[in-house]
Amino acid sequence: MADAQPVTMQRLLPEAGTVSVREAYDVASRKRRVNRPWIVMCMIASADGALAIDGRAEGLGNATDREAVLHLHRSTDAVLVGAATVRAGDVLTPLVAPRQLFIVSQSGNLGAHDGQLRAAPTTHVVSGDVVEIVQRIPGDTCLLEGGAVLNGQMLAAGLVVEVFVTFAPRFVVGNATRIAFGPPASRESWRLVQLCVDDDGFLFARYEHKPSITT
Repeated sequence: MADAQPVTMQRLLPEAGTVSVREAYDVASRKRRVNRPWIVMCMIASADGALAIDGRAEGLGNATDREAVLHLHRSTDAVLVGAATVRAGDVLTPLVAPRQLFIVSQSGNLGAHDGQLRAAPTTHVVSGDVVEIVQRIPGDTCLLEGGAVLNGQMLAAGLVVEVFVTFAPRFVVGNATRIAFGPPASRESWRLVQLCVDDDGFLFARYEHKPSITT
């Protein structure tokens, strides 16, 4: 059976042209910092900043966004995620070694998939300070998959180096949570290094920032 055609979109920055999702979301060249992996955050938000519709991020996305998230999820060395996101059903299966899954939970409650996840030697349920947690994560790259509270803690601690944000062409209004919530983060500007758009009008932005913590 022939390989599926790659999902593509139009890159607006840094130069115009057609690019595949895999090319736009390639992090293979990223290298480990001195005491932690290169941490990439990937989230989706509506045009007015909402994290989800009716409590689920899937209501905002489309096929291009799902392909982008899956590519990062499959290609990074580790995944870091909050237990609330796991309980919501966004992380359902363990990772295959040598890739490692770190779930941040104060209660230890992983919901319906608790047994399946804990049975895998690649799953680590952790708690405590995020600076100490990321120092335990092996490999060159780690994908941060939320939720908003964990994102906020990681950004405030200066641990996130790169952020991929999909902006959905939808206005949710209401009182939906933003993609990050918690203590104030650095007010320094992030650098927009890539901007793409797909046929549905979704914008795919990539930002880079030098962490404030000594590397």
